[in-house]
Amino acid sequence: MKKILEIKNLWIYFILLASSILLFGEIINDRFTMHDLEVYYRTAARMIDGEELYRIAADGHYVYKYSPTAALYFVPFALLPFPVAKVIFWGLLTALTIVVLRVLFNLAQEAFPGINNRNRNILLVAFLAVGAHVHREWHLGQVNFVLLSLYIFMLVFLMKQKSLPAGVLLAVSLFLKPFGLIFYPYLLLKGKFKTVLTSLGAIMILALLPMVFYPSWHQYTLLNQSWLTELSIELGAKQNLMAEANHTIFSVLARYSPLQYLLATSSSIKIYQLILLGIIGLCFLSFMQMGKKVKNGLVAEVAVLIALVPLFAFTSQNAFLFTLPAIVLVLYNYPQLPPAGKYMTVASCLLIGANIRDLMGREIYNLFENASVYTFGTLLLLAMLFLIRRNRQNEINQTHESRGSILHA
Repeated sequence: MKKILEIKNLWIYFILLASSILLFGEIINDRFTMHDLEVYYRTAARMIDGEELYRIAADGHYVYKYSPTAALYFVPFALLPFPVAKVIFWGLLTALTIVVLRVLFNLAQEAFPGINNRNRNILLVAFLAVGAHVHREWHLGQVNFVLLSLYIFMLVFLMKQKSLPAGVLLAVSLFLKPFGLIFYPYLLLKGKFKTVLTSLGAIMILALLPMVFYPSWHQYTLLNQSWLTELSIELGAKQNLMAEANHTIFSVLARYSPLQYLLATSSSIKIYQLILLGIIGLCFLSFMQMGKKVKNGLVAEVAVLIALVPLFAFTSQNAFLFTLPAIVLVLYNYPQLPPAGKYMTVASCLLIGANIRDLMGREIYNLFENASVYTFGTLLLLAMLFLIRRNRQNEINQTHESRGSILHA
């Protein structure tokens, strides 16, 4: 009990207090709706009864868009009254926020053993940097932070060389949103073949679980066909490269450069996206190459991949909470950064998290959102991780050269 009350845990108290105040505010202002959770809850209830899950007219705008297996994850909530389910899910997201931040601090210590940074209150700064996005998750009852948690726990198991749980967690995440596909090429490059195979096996098993409620093959096939149709509609609605508030790197680079005048056809857009994807891939390979001699380099590499998710996927600004691992790693190294690096770190955190509607006002908020300031913040953050890795590589090379000189002498 005494350890819990230590000042180093101030960040935990702040998150718990913020969560409690925000929950109370939602309730007294009649805003405690959690519309996204309501969709999952309603769909899980329909799954229990073996009903149709997709394109139900009565749902209006709030239709279910995810896989049948994802609906299965919410069956335990559907067994509770919805007001109770909302409170429990809010509490779950709050607990995950605290646990993930604590795990990230431990991972930072493992990734940078030469840095003795005991200041856990950097976690409070990291939380504030993505606080607007996390609150939006709580308010809507979304699953992005659940996904982030799965990725972080997967990383922990990878660090411990435990392929089975790492692969299962990756498979579980894919049925919520396919963002986890970004890890497969990386795992293959790192020789994590057992993790990949385990993940593929878990995908096959998880895909069949809805048959518990849809036992006939005909029912099960129709259910998945409906999901694929929904997925196709969803993807087709998110392909406007030049749209404002399209925060992908593909859109931002095109909108802010003369490239926009060259991308007049669907073919040119696809070629452009493939070329840019290739360039980003080469940059990431360079990042990996720089970390070949770095102890526990896996941590920073996975953090980069997670931060790339909102740059690749046309989704809401809430997805920029995926920058949290990178933010923690950069803040952990903050005292060692040069002055320019410190300014860039502060700027990246502000760009990612300071555009808050209640703080900025509707007009300025919309202006910044349409300008995709979150993307620029993420790019600055990734630049800081590259700088930190380069410095680490230089330190290791200098150490090896010094040892070689001593041995030669």
